[in-house]
Amino acid sequence: MVTYSGKAKDVKVLNDKEVQISFRDSISAFDGIKKEELPDKGITSCLTSVKLFEILDGYGFATHYISKIDETQMLCKKVTILPVEVVCRNISAGSFCRRYGYEEGIRFEKPLIEFFVKDDEHHDPLITESVAVQMKLVTENEAILMEAITRAVNEVLIKIFDLISLQLVDFKLEFGKTTAGQLLLADEISADTMRLWEKKTGEKKDKDRYRQDLGDVIVHYKDILARLNAIQKIPKYMPLSTVQVIIRLRKSVLDPAGEVIFRSLSRKGFNSVESTRLGKSAEIVFNAVPSSELQSEIEEISAKILSNPLIEDFEFKIQHHSEKNEKEYVEEE
Repeated sequence: MVTYSGKAKDVKVLNDKEVQISFRDSISAFDGIKKEELPDKGITSCLTSVKLFEILDGYGFATHYISKIDETQMLCKKVTILPVEVVCRNISAGSFCRRYGYEEGIRFEKPLIEFFVKDDEHHDPLITESVAVQMKLVTENEAILMEAITRAVNEVLIKIFDLISLQLVDFKLEFGKTTAGQLLLADEISADTMRLWEKKTGEKKDKDRYRQDLGDVIVHYKDILARLNAIQKIPKYMPLSTVQVIIRLRKSVLDPAGEVIFRSLSRKGFNSVESTRLGKSAEIVFNAVPSSELQSEIEEISAKILSNPLIEDFEFKIQHHSEKNEKEYVEEE
């Protein structure tokens, strides 16, 4: 029994913890206005997703992928898909160019992260993180973690595709939550969900071939898969996650030091200062990719070591930090 049927995949719930995802030969564009069946599309997208999920799993990312069932089916953890998807852009293309009027091919100095609401009726509108949080589509911690994970995934995928002479232009990620609250990469990662260009020629290898009637869609999808399968050794990746922890006295607790600072400011003529309360901060760098487990570890460290739970509260923000280079590791050793 198919529990859910999407544009190109069927999802069947097997039990409380597992689902079967089946890839069909369907392809569509422009919110389903343009669609057709392409032979071998399901096999190619499934095997590409399997390969990329296995690579990400190997680097320590938490994903819903468990194993390959056959050439068109994956066994995955059962999750509730969040109603917000994340797009990472390294080079201007697609809706970014249409939205802002910029030409295709502009390389961003820093990867651009965008959030979109999963809503075909309204054409998956762009949404800010703050609006997504205010409308309770995601929590603040989820939004922060989704961005951090996406930046880390981008760093890894750039390395992978660079090995096979492909340029990662942009990609979309979807996230799901387990019943235990763990945030996982979900859905699929394939030529349907990213833009890839030949590094030397700029030739498009992705779904834009279908959107723009360039032809040979599956030929190029299969070429991407063949190149991925030909990788003999995945590159080394030295992940870092930086966490900023802010610790403050609870409002009900007196702050004598803050009061001293306040009186000093008043004496020096800073009369617009209403009050002052002192706090402390810590920066912790973890040798790990961003994840729900890392968030839990940070909460435990903050509650048990960095703060006094009787009189202090804390908040933190986890960010992806560009990996250490080989020189830094040699210097440490």
